[in-house]
Amino acid sequence: MTDPLGELRRIEADSTYRAAFRAQLDAAVVRRAEEEAAFDVEVVAAAERMRELVVRGRGG
Repeated sequence: MTDPLGELRRIEADSTYRAAFRAQLDAAVVRRAEEEAAFDVEVVAAAERMRELVVRGRGG
Protein backbone atom coordinates (compact mmCIF):
# COMPACT_ATOMS: atom_id res chain seq x y z
CA MET A 1 0.00 0.00 0.00
CA THR A 2 1.28 3.46 -0.85
CA ASP A 3 1.48 6.32 1.60
CA PRO A 4 -1.70 8.41 1.08
CA LEU A 5 0.22 11.56 2.03
CA GLY A 6 3.30 10.72 -0.01
CA GLU A 7 2.58 13.12 -2.83
CA LEU A 8 1.79 15.92 -0.39
CA ARG A 9 5.11 15.32 1.37
CA ARG A 10 6.91 15.36 -1.98
CA ILE A 11 5.18 18.62 -2.95
CA GLU A 12 6.28 20.17 0.32
CA ALA A 13 9.85 18.86 0.17
CA ASP A 14 10.79 19.11 -3.51
CA SER A 15 10.64 22.62 -4.96
CA THR A 16 10.99 21.40 -8.55
CA TYR A 17 8.16 18.92 -8.13
CA ARG A 18 6.10 21.60 -6.35
CA ALA A 19 6.59 24.01 -9.27
CA ALA A 20 5.53 21.36 -11.78
CA PHE A 21 2.51 20.41 -9.64
CA ARG A 22 1.43 24.05 -9.32
CA ALA A 23 1.79 24.59 -13.08
CA GLN A 24 -0.42 21.56 -13.75
CA LEU A 25 -2.92 22.73 -11.14
CA ASP A 26 -3.02 26.24 -12.61
CA ALA A 27 -3.56 24.80 -16.10
CA ALA A 28 -6.40 22.61 -14.82
CA VAL A 29 -8.07 25.60 -13.14
CA VAL A 30 -7.83 27.65 -16.34
CA ARG A 31 -9.15 24.74 -18.41
CA ARG A 32 -12.08 24.28 -16.07
CA ALA A 33 -12.93 27.99 -16.19
CA GLU A 34 -12.86 27.85 -20.00
CA GLU A 35 -15.13 24.78 -19.98
CA GLU A 36 -17.58 26.52 -17.63
CA ALA A 37 -17.63 29.62 -19.81
CA ALA A 38 -18.29 27.50 -22.91
CA PHE A 39 -21.09 25.71 -21.07
CA ASP A 40 -22.64 29.04 -20.09
CA VAL A 41 -22.62 30.12 -23.75
CA GLU A 42 -24.31 26.85 -24.72
CA VAL A 43 -27.00 27.29 -22.06
CA VAL A 44 -27.77 30.81 -23.20
CA ALA A 45 -27.98 29.66 -26.83
CA ALA A 46 -30.31 26.79 -25.86
CA ALA A 47 -32.51 29.19 -23.89
CA GLU A 48 -32.75 31.49 -26.91
CA ARG A 49 -33.75 28.56 -29.14
CA MET A 50 -36.41 27.52 -26.63
CA ARG A 51 -37.77 31.07 -26.48
CA GLU A 52 -38.03 31.12 -30.27
CA LEU A 53 -39.93 27.83 -30.24
CA VAL A 54 -42.33 29.06 -27.55
CA VAL A 55 -42.99 32.32 -29.39
CA ARG A 56 -43.61 30.47 -32.67
CA GLY A 57 -45.86 28.00 -30.87
CA ARG A 58 -48.00 30.89 -29.61
CA GLY A 59 -48.37 32.19 -33.13
CA GLY A 60 -45.97 35.02 -32.51
